[in-house]
Amino acid sequence: MNAIVAFADPGRDDFRQAFTPQVDYFRQKVSLPSKGWRDLDGRAHDRAFVVAGVEKEAVLGELRQAIDKAIDKGTTLEEFRRDFDKTVERHGWIGGAGEDNRDWRTRVIYETNVRTSYQAGRLKQMRDPAVLELRPWWMYEHAQLRTPETPRPEHLAWDGIILRHDDPWWLTHFGPNGWLCTCGVRPLSRRERDREQEKRKKPAGPDEAPPLNLRPIRDPKTGETVYVPEGIDFGWDHMPGDSWERGLVPSELQQPLPPSDALAPGARANSKPADLPPLKGLSKPSKVGRLKEGEAVETYVDAVLGLFGAARGEDGAAVYRDNAGGAVVISESLFKDASGAWKVFKGGRAEQYLQAAEALKDPDEIWVDWERNTKTGEVTMRRRYLRHDGDKPQVAVFEWGKAGWVGTTLFPPMNSDPKRRDAYVDNQRHGALLYRRPKEER
Repeated sequence: MNAIVAFADPGRDDFRQAFTPQVDYFRQKVSLPSKGWRDLDGRAHDRAFVVAGVEKEAVLGELRQAIDKAIDKGTTLEEFRRDFDKTVERHGWIGGAGEDNRDWRTRVIYETNVRTSYQAGRLKQMRDPAVLELRPWWMYEHAQLRTPETPRPEHLAWDGIILRHDDPWWLTHFGPNGWLCTCGVRPLSRRERDREQEKRKKPAGPDEAPPLNLRPIRDPKTGETVYVPEGIDFGWDHMPGDSWERGLVPSELQQPLPPSDALAPGARANSKPADLPPLKGLSKPSKVGRLKEGEAVETYVDAVLGLFGAARGEDGAAVYRDNAGGAVVISESLFKDASGAWKVFKGGRAEQYLQAAEALKDPDEIWVDWERNTKTGEVTMRRRYLRHDGDKPQVAVFEWGKAGWVGTTLFPPMNSDPKRRDAYVDNQRHGALLYRRPKEER
């Protein structure tokens, strides 16, 4: 991993350009625990703040505060390292890489967060309709921030490429395009476009988008094969800030999750945001049928686990990446109560398990919140998947624990009164919204 450092000059600190869109982007993020860097895929970082291997809320909060200071006040990498060292002093070493790699780890945390948030802010500026009217062309700039010690050949080859702002190529190549990459994008008017082409002895007008040359890579978290463009580091094939700028989580809900100690005494969870649209209005019809009545417990369990490549037993768990980009563990725990007994037939839910599974595979919304166990008083973080097929709602719940996000239940609310069913699932919409089904998919 130390080879990554060679791509940037470690002696320079150039992140002194904080501005309002960058601050807004960073501050709307939800702090989430993680076991490793692939707990979230690239696009998920538009809504989540994570530090690989950091699970403790207090540690994550201190690191977030230090990054916020860098973004808002322009503090340097060395100042961030001093803050990092104080956090280590209070809490012990902060996961991953080992203490002898402190310089590498701090640089990656600092640059990744400051650079991607800056690029997200730039994206918002560049997509402003008034800006697009004047400058609808975007040019790839290699080493926009500083000259790397060892340039990536592909990034050098892309330098000066000019395409329309809405060319699909930008969705994977907007930059940064890898660890410590400082490539960026500059908006151009028609006249500026042709002037840049003339400087490079190219014809006036836009270029053709370079081929993606996709290469297969095995995701170490889920085991699935993903395809990443040549020249883009694994996990970086996305446009920072794209989902934020497009408002996939509406602006009024772009808020961080309050800390766990802000949960009101005696409250089970945070309050539901006001003026939420009915979940039914975000949905699309279900395409799955009911399971047969009177089957064995194992039949119902296997039908659902098989959808995710999982199976019963200690070794049957599988990791699934959800629509918010998070990795969750699918296992038979979804079908067992706290005592370990099967709850498959509880409330007559067995025949509807395939519909309930759609809450996880194709949710309308995903929420995360701190929730208090009413029996023990313990506060844990839970992830709720909600779906309404126009007829009935479905719910899946996962809880953060030693194995990461592990499923605790999956069910259709069984009240015979449709209004009460809808009210029940509506009350599950609390905390911070991580995902909402896009309008074009409803």
